[in-house]
Amino acid sequence: MKVVHLVLSETFAGIEQHVDELLSNNLLNDPILICNESIAKNFNNNIKVFEFKNIGRRSLYGKYKLKKLVTSIDPDIVHTHGSKTTSLISSINNGSYKHIATIHGVKKNKKIYEKADYVIGVSKKSIENIQNDSKVISNWWYPKLTKLKSKGHKYALAVGRLEKVKGYDLLISSWKKINMDLVIVGSGKEKQNLENLINNNDLSSKIKIFDNVQRDELIKFYSDAKLLIVSSRNEGGPRVALEALYLEIPVLSTDVGHMRSILPDELLAIPDDEKSLKKLLEKYVDNIENLNQEAIFEYITNEFSIDEKIKQIKEIYSYLLKS
Repeated sequence: MKVVHLVLSETFAGIEQHVDELLSNNLLNDPILICNESIAKNFNNNIKVFEFKNIGRRSLYGKYKLKKLVTSIDPDIVHTHGSKTTSLISSINNGSYKHIATIHGVKKNKKIYEKADYVIGVSKKSIENIQNDSKVISNWWYPKLTKLKSKGHKYALAVGRLEKVKGYDLLISSWKKINMDLVIVGSGKEKQNLENLINNNDLSSKIKIFDNVQRDELIKFYSDAKLLIVSSRNEGGPRVALEALYLEIPVLSTDVGHMRSILPDELLAIPDDEKSLKKLLEKYVDNIENLNQEAIFEYITNEFSIDEKIKQIKEIYSYLLKS
């Protein structure tokens, strides 16, 4: 079975890390990747990488070059990640290989994905109303994580890009009556706006933002966290919730991504609703030690490992090649 994965992003971020981990953890015996030349160096050395100059989805010459490259590889399956790569492969595939597309977020327009032979979504919402064969295969906790030997229980933690979609403005505004400190880890264009919001609400003694934190440094923040909060307006995952729960750190969240399949309703706030988030936080944050999520910790450890997800993806590959 020869499978080619395709990503054409300009930066190495969540989707690219997802692909890198799949191909580095025995999804395939001889992993093959076509990716934008600007991010090729970020992938694991065990992956056979074909560098490709990024193209627009309407570029006729670009499509010609991509088709020529894919034909030379002669795959059984092409697995695309994101709407752009899915659109490109859908337009050049003449039926000589099967096409699987993964939706990594919640898209308004999903029509392009229906041209693939099979669609994988990271949550139920991501494949909602998709008409062709599809399955939810959620994200996993970071494969290199190991259980914490000790915990500092110093603060509530939030992790993610400093962007509007993460809802940190709502989180900060909901923190006025909370006694516990809050640490936000992430980088992005909203940093100054969030800093201003913290200062305007006289919360600088309670809330701190740490940016430019590397992946391997994040474990230090997890080890001192008493709980993790997801305040997102929208999410494909969120993966940080899986990581925290694997590390046996309690989680409170908005009802985004796959969180409804993990947490009970009483631990979920309505997305983009400050009143709902405020009510959730004021009820649980300062009393988090009374919340028992041990059954959830075990569930995440067993069902959200990368080994389990690879098994599910391989089953889809086999199904497609037999059909």
